Amino acid sequence: MNGAIGELPSKNALNRLYDKVLESCDSKYATYILGLVSFTESCCFIIPPEVMMLPMGIANRKKIFFWTGIATVFSVLGAIAGYYLGAYFWQSIQPFMFEYIPGFAHNFEKVGEMYRENAVSALFIAAFTPIPYKVFTVVAGVYSAKIGLLTLIGAAIVGRGTRYFIIAGVIYILGPKAKEFIEKHFVKFTWAVGLVIVLAAVVIKLR
Repeated sequence: MNGAIGELPSKNALNRLYDKVLESCDSKYATYILGLVSFTESCCFIIPPEVMMLPMGIANRKKIFFWTGIATVFSVLGAIAGYYLGAYFWQSIQPFMFEYIPGFAHNFEKVGEMYRENAVSALFIAAFTPIPYKVFTVVAGVYSAKIGLLTLIGAAIVGRGTRYFIIAGVIYILGPKAKEFIEKHFVKFTWAVGLVIVLAAVVIKLR
């Protein structure tokens, strides 16, 4: 990316990166790139896998659930990587994360406060919040004394899996109309699902 050291990547640079990811949807390596994007988005990358899942799924609805499985598995693996980055390398990576990952510095304290109040609920809701998921995974590592790796993995499987399979279901049912539906209603819908998951987790914990 262009830009001086210590500056955020320019909007044009981010747009070019976004376009490159979109172009890769037609590549014969699209499945591998989707896995890579899903992995890195959970720990350090900017572009979410939904950017690829939507056009790929509309082009071939029969494979959307396969691609969703790929996105989920690699997103969970990326969450583990983010956790380890926060737990063991935070002092080294903090300058980079704060300077070059949009939203990271702004949301670091916010996510930390969520973990201090209720770590388990914060992890479950992480998949549905507008706050970038990588912030949750890396900060979970920073708070590793409070948040165990298995807790993170369980929350990542449920949270990211639910989010991605909801998208897959919408694409499979609506086809080309899925894009408009997701843009208009997806955030509200996934927030509702996320709250249901959190409430279920609280009930199970109380029992």
